[in-house]
Amino acid sequence: MSSQPTPQIILSHFNWSLARLKEAIENESTEYYRGTALHRFSLTYDVALETIRAFAKEQGQVCSTEEDCFQWVKEKQWLEKKVDCNFIKADYQRIQKRPKAKEAEKIYGELQTYYMLLNHLNECMKLA
Repeated sequence: MSSQPTPQIILSHFNWSLARLKEAIENESTEYYRGTALHRFSLTYDVALETIRAFAKEQGQVCSTEEDCFQWVKEKQWLEKKVDCNFIKADYQRIQKRPKAKEAEKIYGELQTYYMLLNHLNECMKLA
């Protein structure tokens, strides 16, 4: 029986994924690099949720939905209560459905904002 990874181990993966997301965003804006950045955002979002769930579980909490996860980090004050996470969640879900070029371009335009939000979350988790 294997043990579950600790939040710190998952956090290191989150940190790595954020660094790769930043690199992807900083590339030139070609169709290829936009696609790469969107894919990297999707992976980073998944790791962020996995990290949140690991920290919550360690503290006896269960985050069964994305909404639960974001509400929990707001309660921990790792994100400001006024931050609307519905946009990041909705864009993540759009990426999963392979959006058309115009919609993908719109999401791509938001990636820097999403990076900053996820990076802030990461920095707060490192201090926990």
